Amino acid sequence: MITDNPFDGSSIEEEILGRVGATVRKFHCSNETEVIQAAKRADLVLCDSSPVTRKGILSLEKTIGIVEYGIGYDNIDVYAATERGIVVCNVPDFMTFEVADHAVTLLLALSRKLHKILPATRVGEWNWKKFRPIDRLDGKTAGIIGFGNIGRQVAERLRAFKVDILAYDPYIASENIKKLGAQPSTLQELLANSDLVSIHVPLNEETRHLIGENELALMKPSAILVNTSRGAVIDQEALVVSLRTGRPCAVGLDVLSPEPPNPKDSILGFENVVLTPHMGWYSEQSEQRLQEYAALEGERLLTGQTPKHPVNPQVLTTKRGN
Repeated sequence: MITDNPFDGSSIEEEILGRVGATVRKFHCSNETEVIQAAKRADLVLCDSSPVTRKGILSLEKTIGIVEYGIGYDNIDVYAATERGIVVCNVPDFMTFEVADHAVTLLLALSRKLHKILPATRVGEWNWKKFRPIDRLDGKTAGIIGFGNIGRQVAERLRAFKVDILAYDPYIASENIKKLGAQPSTLQELLANSDLVSIHVPLNEETRHLIGENELALMKPSAILVNTSRGAVIDQEALVVSLRTGRPCAVGLDVLSPEPPNPKDSILGFENVVLTPHMGWYSEQSEQRLQEYAALEGERLLTGQTPKHPVNPQVLTTKRGN
């Protein structure tokens, strides 16, 4: 069962999973009840953003695996799945370059004030002085929160602009961060000293509202903040309050909480906030790759092979022990 995904068709999944005799059915679930109705008798569940809750997992009669389309799996109750002996997998390797490109695009656009220049130019204003000041990037400091695959690709791109790189990642040893060409930093130091800040962490209990009122207050008034990870990593209400006081200078968000936003959401009203509709992952190539990799992971699960990216590998150990 595909509970939901944003793709136009499911021919890729049908071809790959059909090789092992699986029939693929696609739904457009948006809530717990719909997921339960769709997936109850599924051997395999593929999902994007639909809520696969504890109640939903307890209702599954014969499911052996759940595959998330993408990196983040905060919509799945992994603890409940583990208790039921259901393997949960994600697809972390389909769009590293795309998200890094998108994050750097937002940083560059905001640093060159394109969000102000483009509207003015379209109505006939031809006055570069109106947009002063704009500083060069050479010599600035970029802070990267989360120094995994995507964060490292962001650093690699930004180094071309001769910026200094700070990195915060409590799961990577300081010496390894240094080997990757960045200066290890605490979160507080990074926020206080960075001119550009880019967020690349998964959403979990440790990172929910990682950037809140206190953290925003540490940032330079001239700083630019970009988030292409998950909306709830930033306390959005605190961000609105901080923006009203002029800190940070500009924000680029590919993710919000919730998505899509309420049309009356205050975050939509700021000229210095550039929003994109959770599309940092997208290219024609990554879209095809995501469907393919998710289906291949499903094929491994259905045929008793070891999946590439289990997020609860202890289930596999338990099953082998039995």
